[in-house]
Amino acid sequence: MSAMREINIITNNPYEVFQRDVIAGAQETAAQREFRVNVIQVSEPPRHAKDLPLNWESLAGALIIANVLPNELLHTLHEHGLPLSLISHQVPGTAIPGVMPNNRQGIAMLMQHLVIACGCAKPVFIQGHMQQNDGIQREMAFRQEAMRYNLNIPPDYYLPGEFIPALAAESMAHFLQTNREFDCVLASDYLMAEAAMRAIQAAGWRVPEDVAVVGFGDGPEAAQAGLTTVAADVVELGRRGARQLIGQIDGLRIRGLTLLSTELAERSTTRRK
Repeated sequence: MSAMREINIITNNPYEVFQRDVIAGAQETAAQREFRVNVIQVSEPPRHAKDLPLNWESLAGALIIANVLPNELLHTLHEHGLPLSLISHQVPGTAIPGVMPNNRQGIAMLMQHLVIACGCAKPVFIQGHMQQNDGIQREMAFRQEAMRYNLNIPPDYYLPGEFIPALAAESMAHFLQTNREFDCVLASDYLMAEAAMRAIQAAGWRVPEDVAVVGFGDGPEAAQAGLTTVAADVVELGRRGARQLIGQIDGLRIRGLTLLSTELAERSTTRRK
């Protein structure tokens, strides 16, 4: 195999569920096209290309997950001709191609299910990481859907989560101490939704009889917990990103954003009215 046929996948946590599945999909596609894959874990966002632990002599292109690299650095790498493909991220003002779940569609599905099918009217929203594209887009979509259904949601019904289940559980437990009126929880991530559900149940509330709980994304943990979710195929995100990247390496001009459709998985944490 040529030393130049190497793809780097750059991530801040290759073991986290979302990133693990993206990597698996990318590795599958790369293997089919006979590219070697090197997974690079970056703990702190580097400011300069020279700070990246990459083998520039053999590097053919890079797949970047979420916002692990600053936009300025991505712009610089792109301007210097390195083929790039982004997962769940965009760089304004550049033609770097990317793949992400259709966050707008997914949140709309969840809100329609909660409000129309289940009769909920007082949702609590658990935020994702508000410096990441998915976190920003999902909250924007939630706010748009709240306006669509004429729901007046107080600012303190938006709870910090940052895609960290433990933080989501802590935020939910703190919220419950105020004995506020609410009838459903929508979390930006299904693992946060599951953690919030445990906090709700620990406080003596019943799911779904008292509170309906839903989350964005899906996986075995969600199915086991009976959690209603909406999701795109995360492994397919990795496959599509790798195909975009390899197409550029092969000389194709690829740009723009690919959105993967989401599907609702209705389970026992919600109940139709």
